[in-house]
Amino acid sequence: MFRFDLDTCSKRRDLFGAVALFESAVSQNFRLIHYHYNALLYLCTISVDEPSSKALALDYGFRIFDHVVNSGVTPNEATITSVASLAAAKSDGDLAFEVVRTMVNYELSSRLRTYGPALFWFCANLKGEKAWVVEEHMVSMGVHPEKPELAAVKVSAKMGRGDKVYAYLHKLRTAVRSGAVEEVALKNGGGWHGQGWIGKGRPETEMFSELVAAMAMEREFRSNFRSFR
Repeated sequence: MFRFDLDTCSKRRDLFGAVALFESAVSQNFRLIHYHYNALLYLCTISVDEPSSKALALDYGFRIFDHVVNSGVTPNEATITSVASLAAAKSDGDLAFEVVRTMVNYELSSRLRTYGPALFWFCANLKGEKAWVVEEHMVSMGVHPEKPELAAVKVSAKMGRGDKVYAYLHKLRTAVRSGAVEEVALKNGGGWHGQGWIGKGRPETEMFSELVAAMAMEREFRSNFRSFR
């Protein structure tokens, strides 16, 4: 019955109803499992964009995660990703990244989406150095960025870090020529911006290189990047 009611709340995007279910379950010492926790956390993450429910979503999102930990339930990748999203939603990129770094404690394998909240928050707030640390951690864990890496290129350009931009451009261009980006895109569930792979031919490669170079030069960056093509 609890799962049926929770699924109904999820379908209706009814955060308030889900919170009431959670409180009732806790008061009755009802044993919650991964499915329940992740459904509750998912509802919290999709509710932060609504002004009327954001405060409740953030408050209960972290309460639910604390309950996961205190109950001795081992979080899974979906749990961590949801909590990282909540941390980013409350403008705490450091917490979003710290949550991801705890995955090693649970022997979990991270995915591209796991790093997204922290990396995009740092990039959006022009915290380039922290964005690069996240990207380096991703690579060390065997997760190769696609769209987040492009965001890092953009923040590098805005911060005027030519050395970082140049390094990213070469990394991306090499990946395109070797087909590595295609492999990464397929492994992570999608192609170029979710619209399929851009192709292997020279025109597609050149278009990709031009796009990245244009991003680097967006804010009147040094003209020597034009030679990158």
